[in-house]
Amino acid sequence: MKKLMILAAATALCACGGNKKYTISGQLEGVSGTIYLYDRDRAVDSTTVDNGAFLLEGELTEPAVRYLTDAAEGKPATFSAMVILEPGAITVADNAENPASKQVSGTPANDAYAAYSAQSTALVKEYRNPETTEERREAIEEEFGKLGRTAMEANRDNYFGAMMLQQLAYELSGQETLDQIALFSPAMQQTEAIVKLREGAEQKIRTDVGQTYIDVEQPDADGNLVTLKSVVENPAVKYVLLDFWASWCGPCMGEVPHLKKTYEAFHDKGFEIYGVSFDKDREKWLAAVEQNGMNWIHVSELNRFDCQAGKDYAVQAIPTNLLIDAEGKIVAKNLRGEALYEKIAELLAE
Repeated sequence: MKKLMILAAATALCACGGNKKYTISGQLEGVSGTIYLYDRDRAVDSTTVDNGAFLLEGELTEPAVRYLTDAAEGKPATFSAMVILEPGAITVADNAENPASKQVSGTPANDAYAAYSAQSTALVKEYRNPETTEERREAIEEEFGKLGRTAMEANRDNYFGAMMLQQLAYELSGQETLDQIALFSPAMQQTEAIVKLREGAEQKIRTDVGQTYIDVEQPDADGNLVTLKSVVENPAVKYVLLDFWASWCGPCMGEVPHLKKTYEAFHDKGFEIYGVSFDKDREKWLAAVEQNGMNWIHVSELNRFDCQAGKDYAVQAIPTNLLIDAEGKIVAKNLRGEALYEKIAELLAE
């Protein structure tokens, strides 16, 4: 009996391991010529459309996100569809409500993404309806907040669950992210997306609340290197907010009024901000600083996320901030909106 069980398990593993083929097919009205499969901005496959019908075939080493479109150089796209490549038959169909987008289904991750999109779209539509009450809008906000986590928990054995964790990891501590990863199937834990999340989480643990800060050294607008250490160890400074931001980041600029309010109220009492910009364009970076009256310390390597500080602090999205005390300990993270003002007021009142 034991031998039979082992043989059955081995057979199952071989069958799963060998099933790496996928197809993408569809019958799309009004689409002709050639359609392309893109990996970001690079076409990785293409096929000719015959009377609206098409077929793409391939093999995978692991799941991946790709984009299907008929866009080509000098030709605008008539449609675009996100496709999660995974073993099986993936179908792309017309969307009666929005011809520019398509419905993708047929495999677990794509079906899960379609269901999630439908739910989130319905909630947004209801929220924007003028007849929706404020009480219902508050409930919708709560439902929307839970939607991503619920989708992740229901899809820990396919790539859509990993995509959801990528989004949610920003709000999780390093240990919380590792705990979530441990709940995914062994196969999903080996995907590049989860491996990178694990690496980021392990690094994030080193910068969780209670840990000692990691120094940052970047040039200011005049090209002078300014270290975070020099600010933390300044006798006049009691708390430093290490703020990762960029002028092109809408949510970052949305935080500026709160940063200004807190800075103006508490700078003379020992509060400082050390802003690390993930800008690429020097002029846009400095213009944002000047036009918004951001009168604190600013540094940047002008290389977006590709900088040592971003790697050291496992910054996966911006805005991200960390509050550091005079002893060099991280005492809070990601203080957004009024939470920053309230926290500094509380700390300086002690």
